[in-house]
Amino acid sequence: MSFNEKWGEYTLKEIATLKRGYDLPKSKRFNGSFPILASNGIVGYHNQFKVEGPGVTTGRSGTLGKVFYVKDNFWPLNTSLYVEDFHGNDEGFIYYYLQTLDFKNYNGGSSVPTLNRNHIHTIRVKIPSLLEQKSISALLFSLNDKIELNNQINKNLEEIAQAIFKHWFIDFEFPDENGEPYKSNGGEMVDSELGPIPKGWEIKKIGEILKTILGGTPSRKKKIYWENGKIPWINSGKVNDYRIIEPSEYITELGLEKSSTKLLPKRTTVIAITGATLGKISLLEVDCCANQSIIGILENNIFKSEYIYFWMINIIDRLIAWQTGGAQQHINKDNVNKFNILVPNEKILLRYYARIKSVFNKISNNCVESKNLQRLRDILLPKLMSGEIRVPVNNKVLISKNN
Repeated sequence: MSFNEKWGEYTLKEIATLKRGYDLPKSKRFNGSFPILASNGIVGYHNQFKVEGPGVTTGRSGTLGKVFYVKDNFWPLNTSLYVEDFHGNDEGFIYYYLQTLDFKNYNGGSSVPTLNRNHIHTIRVKIPSLLEQKSISALLFSLNDKIELNNQINKNLEEIAQAIFKHWFIDFEFPDENGEPYKSNGGEMVDSELGPIPKGWEIKKIGEILKTILGGTPSRKKKIYWENGKIPWINSGKVNDYRIIEPSEYITELGLEKSSTKLLPKRTTVIAITGATLGKISLLEVDCCANQSIIGILENNIFKSEYIYFWMINIIDRLIAWQTGGAQQHINKDNVNKFNILVPNEKILLRYYARIKSVFNKISNNCVESKNLQRLRDILLPKLMSGEIRVPVNNKVLISKNN
């Protein structure tokens, strides 16, 4: 391939003709294998499809700017636009190319953001030959595939870790001195506030043995607290992620000093205490601050995140039963501090940590690797789509000064 070959210039309509999706009321949806795509992505599955895959969609009404790739046949809803005709271009390339276009600038709605395909069809674009398109999309998809593989591995490891925790500290079938399941092998149990527990174990309040920290938000009116900030800060929406490694925003040293937020160390268990994510639990994979809708539970010399994290997951339903409030339900720091935690025999805890440490470390390493791959992908994307970096058919990446 010659890198002097200029990219072709077209309108967006000439390389990817968009069409409005189709109505499908919830009352007429029947469970099946075909994904239903709205403006914000997959919202369900149906037993029929409207468009053959692979396909690409973006938001038409409501959520604008997000682009989705669908490998198989699908049903695009009327809140989305889908690519009706790729005009012989690579579907994967078009998917990535559309991500570089700022559709939010073409919002034609007032109260509800709306994207008119006729307005964006006239956008002037430059694209390479089909062979180079395929090389570009193959490179970017390879990064996504590795990220998805890491996510799947982590999901399996998380399930294994939770199963071990439950076996040891909920079912009390941890190995006794003879390597036999404690409870099944006749281990002595005693009554407690949480029901029968192994003899010698205790029930205490979380606040008696662990430090809890309520987050805070630096004043938005003071730009000096936010501009060019380097300290990671999260809001409660981030607690949807089971492992948090990417902050919502960044604050400055002064923002940390002059507000009620505190720096939570890596491996802190965080709980969303209000709003849509009430009761969600995550584990920090980076040192991070949080807003006032989050409580952090810090580990100590005895109680590590491997125990705290899974204990909170197992009891969170009972904890949020204490919620108060009217329209905005919530729990507070006092609720968390007064809630019970099982205090096992220390030798058993140490054996548990030794058993599960490698699983936790593998999950953490995969999270870091995936985040680095995401950053690499996000750096490469605009450069590949502008021709600043060229990828010939043999996938050898070169820098080009000319498009």
